[in-house]
Amino acid sequence: MDYFKKIIKESVIIVIFSSSIGLFSGTLLSKNEEILYSFPILLLILPALNSLTGDMATVLISRLTTHFYIGTLAPKIEYSKRLKEDFLGLFFTIILSLIALIIIGYMIGIISGVKIVNPFIIIGIITLSTMLLFTIMFIFLFISSIFLFKRGKDPNNFLIPFITSLADFLTPLLVIIFIQIII
Repeated sequence: MDYFKKIIKESVIIVIFSSSIGLFSGTLLSKNEEILYSFPILLLILPALNSLTGDMATVLISRLTTHFYIGTLAPKIEYSKRLKEDFLGLFFTIILSLIALIIIGYMIGIISGVKIVNPFIIIGIITLSTMLLFTIMFIFLFISSIFLFKRGKDPNNFLIPFITSLADFLTPLLVIIFIQIII
């Protein structure tokens, strides 16, 4: 029962905070719907892109937490071969997933008659925003996991709900920013 109470205690605040981020995400999308409507393929790909980013961040948090608990990674900021392997493995996974997502998204777009505008620019924007977001999230999650773990908290309980909501907000934000910069 104590473990159950610990999970509830650690999760309630972060779930409320994550829900608030969701409100900001919806506001961001509604305020920029004109930009998104000008590139309909983005409306097709964006939900899967959100999921991809959040899923990779969740895997990273789980791996970091497991490494800390079993002792294969010290909870301190330093170079680690294990951390480098995790980063590269997830980085290549996200690249392969992104390629598959773009191919499937464009195939569905062509089949369903979605207007495709500047495909190379859109692919560049999607790739650039995803790689930048993944790198930023990797660093943020590593430091946050260490901070929480050293304080006796389970990083999974705090960071997984938080980072999925944050990814849902930051993914479209970066895409919109890069569209405005490039186009």
